[in-house]
Amino acid sequence: MMSANLRLKVLWLKNCLGLSIDQVSLKSQLPITFYYFWPRTEAWEQLKLELDCKPWINEVEKIKVLNTISQIISLWKSSRSFNVNKNLLESFENVDFVKLNN
Repeated sequence: MMSANLRLKVLWLKNCLGLSIDQVSLKSQLPITFYYFWPRTEAWEQLKLELDCKPWINEVEKIKVLNTISQIISLWKSSRSFNVNKNLLESFENVDFVKLNN
């Protein structure tokens, strides 16, 4: 089975996290899910359901991205006001932290 090359996108906001998943190829990065906002919705569950509906994504990749989502949610819960910085960016491979200009 072909690798899906998944990339998590995260909007780190004060009151919620926006989470979505893109599929990356050599030429492009295409969204394969909507953004889900945790804790407003059950983002982890919603993303799991979306991944399960995509037969080209293997179980190892699904588990990897879902585990990363769990880690980011835990980190956000412990430090909501924490700004996205270089250390955070470097600690999560295959994650794009999207910054909004306020």
